[in-house]
Amino acid sequence: MSDKNKILLGSVTSLALFTLGGYRIFTNNLEAMSILVAYIFFIYGLIGFVFNVLKLSKISRT
Repeated sequence: MSDKNKILLGSVTSLALFTLGGYRIFTNNLEAMSILVAYIFFIYGLIGFVFNVLKLSKISRT
């Protein structure tokens, strides 16, 4: 698997975590997940997505 594919997969996974955490925070429909876990998913998903996109843009240029 190439580096570009690994970064794309990490980016999609981070976006999924961000979306899941945001869904729990803003709608309160997933009561099985604690609010602390939702905030952790939300924050780390956002951080992971941003850094993966930055990393991908650096790889695309070279």
